[in-house]
Amino acid sequence: MADTFRRDALHGKTLGDGCVTESPRRVPVRSDVDVLVCGGGPAGVTAALAAARQGARTLLVERYGMLGGVWTAGLMNPFFECMDRGWIVQELVDRLRAAGALRNWYYSHTFDTEVMKLLLEEMATAAGVTLLYHTLVVDAIVEDSRLRGVVLESKAGREAVTAKVVVDATGDGDVAARAGCRYEFGRPSDGLLQPMTLMFEIRGLGDWEMNDARVLYDAMTEAMAREKIPYEMPFSRSKAVPWIISAPPRGTGDVQLTHVYRMNTLDPTDLTRGTIEARRQAHQAMAVLKRVPGLEGIELVQTAPQIGVREGRRVRGRHWLTVADLKAGRRFDDAVTSCGFVVDIHDVEGRAEGAQKPLIRIQPYEIPYRCLVAEDVRGLLLAGRCISGSHEAHASYRVTGTCAAMGQAAGLAAAWTAADNGADVAELPGERLRAFLADHGARFLDDGMTMSVPEKE
Repeated sequence: MADTFRRDALHGKTLGDGCVTESPRRVPVRSDVDVLVCGGGPAGVTAALAAARQGARTLLVERYGMLGGVWTAGLMNPFFECMDRGWIVQELVDRLRAAGALRNWYYSHTFDTEVMKLLLEEMATAAGVTLLYHTLVVDAIVEDSRLRGVVLESKAGREAVTAKVVVDATGDGDVAARAGCRYEFGRPSDGLLQPMTLMFEIRGLGDWEMNDARVLYDAMTEAMAREKIPYEMPFSRSKAVPWIISAPPRGTGDVQLTHVYRMNTLDPTDLTRGTIEARRQAHQAMAVLKRVPGLEGIELVQTAPQIGVREGRRVRGRHWLTVADLKAGRRFDDAVTSCGFVVDIHDVEGRAEGAQKPLIRIQPYEIPYRCLVAEDVRGLLLAGRCISGSHEAHASYRVTGTCAAMGQAAGLAAAWTAADNGADVAELPGERLRAFLADHGARFLDDGMTMSVPEKE
């Protein structure tokens, strides 16, 4: 009888002094590409699409079995700052609208999560992006201060991918950190981070779809007192806080009513504790909501697979964006996008305040290409909330529309650099990127941009 059993190679390890010592081993190179994008969230997917459409052999590595990141795995609505971005971001908005999966919501737009998943995959496939799901980036390959690729872990074991340019769109700057780049983490005074939120989806909203948040706050507070439900509101009373975010299809809402504080967003123990606590809060919130007149029939569809992380590493780039830049409404010759979102710092200390007080008042501003270029390692671009900026500035540009706009700029820069063999991303003139993006519909401050979200009251 034939032996049908298999055995994978065993890699030698020894235990001692509370550590494991691994013997040297050869890691197979899975592929060599022009552009490697790590992370398939709003910044990563647009980066991959941009690079592939410019003719670059592009691989996107994603830990979940879907594209979209916080949009999809995180159930994060609304699609803040999605308008006037031009090119790929505008195409995504247009495709969602054509599919009946986008709707206006106060000062923004919301989308159907399942349609978003499908559209992103269709766009990636059409552009020629190679997708690799269910895979983690665990290390960086650096030679002579240049990033040559990354090491992956998956069910297939440990593999490597080499690339001419790598885009770190992991949200937390995982690639940059493993490549030895400097970064800031948390509020400089004490290291505290913005709280995490687990979004959850409900259906059966009825007449509550577009109600003012203050009306809901009062109704929930009254229900809690009447029914003696042990739930603590994560926000103060404000017309600007999005409690129930109405989204397609009709009657559906993504709910932001959980906050977990004083957690290290890079520590799996804290991520685990935070997820468990936030899910408990979600069910408590449902118990309150069901006692609000008009919401008695709502149903909990799901809690998000991924807890929403507002703040992680902020990697040092060629320009460090500060709140002074935002207050001044700074323009940059090498701007790759503009931003009109408020400085939205959810209270880091757990005092149930929606935003830090006093409010930081800013002007619409631009984000320069230099914020996307890592300072310490060549061959690495940053996209999304891990770009180069301060704790306060990050609280404005971290929203998904702005991250997606940064992503398309990073992918464009990566493809152009990869086509110029031996060049580095720092050598690419940002003005060239700005001109391309403007020609493809992106608006900058000279076009008369205004703040996209009203300040909290």
